[in-house]
Amino acid sequence: MFGYNGKILKVNLTQGEIREESYGEEFAKTFLGGNGFAAKIIHDSVPSGTDPLSPENTVVFSVGPLTDTLVWGTSRGHIASISPMTGLFGDSNFGGDFAIAQKRAGFDAICISGKASAPVYLQVTDTGGAIKDANHLWGKTTEETINALQSDQGEGAVSASIGPAGEKGVLFANVILGGKRLGVAGRCGLGAVMGAKNLKALVAKGSKRTEIADRQSITDILKEKYVNLKGNTRPFKSLGTPFLVNVINAFGMLGARNNSREVFDYPKEISGELIREKYWERNVACHGCPVACGKMITVAIGEFSGKVVKMPEYETIYAFGSMLDNRNLDAIITANHLCDLMGIDTISMGVTLAFVAECLEKGLTSEKALGGSVRFGDGEFIAEVIKKTAMREGIGELLSMGSARLAERFDGDAEKYLYTVKKLEVAGHSARGLRNMSLSYAVSTRGGSHHDGRPNYLAADPDPGFDPQPSLILKNNYFTSVGDSLVICRFTAERGLGTPLNDVMVKLVNAVTGWSLDLNGLEKIGERIYNLERLMNVDRGVSRKQDTLPFRVLNEPIPDGKVKGRYCPQRELDKMLDSYYALRGWTREGIPTAEKLRELGLKG
Repeated sequence: MFGYNGKILKVNLTQGEIREESYGEEFAKTFLGGNGFAAKIIHDSVPSGTDPLSPENTVVFSVGPLTDTLVWGTSRGHIASISPMTGLFGDSNFGGDFAIAQKRAGFDAICISGKASAPVYLQVTDTGGAIKDANHLWGKTTEETINALQSDQGEGAVSASIGPAGEKGVLFANVILGGKRLGVAGRCGLGAVMGAKNLKALVAKGSKRTEIADRQSITDILKEKYVNLKGNTRPFKSLGTPFLVNVINAFGMLGARNNSREVFDYPKEISGELIREKYWERNVACHGCPVACGKMITVAIGEFSGKVVKMPEYETIYAFGSMLDNRNLDAIITANHLCDLMGIDTISMGVTLAFVAECLEKGLTSEKALGGSVRFGDGEFIAEVIKKTAMREGIGELLSMGSARLAERFDGDAEKYLYTVKKLEVAGHSARGLRNMSLSYAVSTRGGSHHDGRPNYLAADPDPGFDPQPSLILKNNYFTSVGDSLVICRFTAERGLGTPLNDVMVKLVNAVTGWSLDLNGLEKIGERIYNLERLMNVDRGVSRKQDTLPFRVLNEPIPDGKVKGRYCPQRELDKMLDSYYALRGWTREGIPTAEKLRELGLKG
């Protein structure tokens, strides 16, 4: 098969067993790769009542047919499991070089179940997998672990590691992936799943190269679309994702002070422009990508002073900056690096802190009950709180649960101040101001993630209203499901190849695989994958009731700024859900019908 290795590595850590399985072109055409493969494997292997932190859960690292090809933005991979944050299907897309190393080792998916009796790491090479002792790595940071394993395995080896947070079971622990530009699988707490398995890391190395069907056609397509990519990604190349801080704040949609406002008073002080001026060291790119949206910066003050580290992305600046009413950029940079070292999702960490700060202000909890303090407008405390959270010490024991579980412990109406969907903290694209994101967050299989339906600021003014959103989100879901399964970077796909799914993407897929798909066929694959994710969540209790939004989004209009007055009333959400479910072929309760599942080949 072109684009594929045709092999899956299955590992049971409890029994110490490793076996290889082969699959054919029919499986590839049905589930495509990446997230599609992961969803199918987890659906088939993890019963609906499984505790996410139990040995019976499975974590899957997967790649797609575009991975390690000359197509831009295809050094990416995917990780998925049942999330300890949501109790639902959880997945995260990542950059870095690990996906390339995995694919060159010959495995399109690595599936890990069970629990080792002591800390281990998994070594994956051309000759298969091996479970190795990791006692010497347990307790180390992600940086220390990645460097140690890559040094031990030599040139071409790339690691994926959890930090102390994953070892300790912090519910929003993440996975950090090695390479010239570090990758982060940030959302859904998949680092905690690895930690519960006593799995410290994976290290992959291989020499196989992806065979493609029609190299010349790919070259021709990329040449034609390069002008689009270059023009549309100019701000990413210059400033990286933090260019969005000033842009989104100008739209009046930058969540501030636990999203009680959506205008931050000091955007320039946490902006990409200021990072470039004061801290920039060099640009870095994922393997083979001409955009180079990553930046390395030099820490100015604090415990990492003088060290060159990865720049905080827009979402991190939102979470530790505007959401905490914090304009201390040095504190944000330190917090970002600490989260990378400890293996913590910056979005969930920062948004949880913002929730706690507001609850403290409103008297819904106390510093005594928390075992510490969290404050708006002050970045100085953040680093120490991150360390305590990673180790689950003091106030960190409570913070490690995330905001939705904390709300259950607080007094009064604390849930009104949550900014979560399906217990996952919401990312930095306004659920009130962006009409498409209101529906997108509500129906996202992940919860509060902006990756299932993409934010569109160009369509935000004038107000497009709610009526067009169901059909737009449906097309968005096809695009994201296919993109996460190919696997390709959102930025290069959106800004170079175009969105939604189109004939350009179809031609690329066919040129890599040798298939003869049309646009309808590619969209059908996306529909199948998204329905499979939904089916897993339905089996775990999701229906219309869970497809909802935070209280503030449903009930409190944005108080000031350019889009003052926008929110998503329940009646508008209900209308969108009715329309979206109907377009999906689901019941009014959001359940895929037997007819739809048979149409997609998901049920006999």
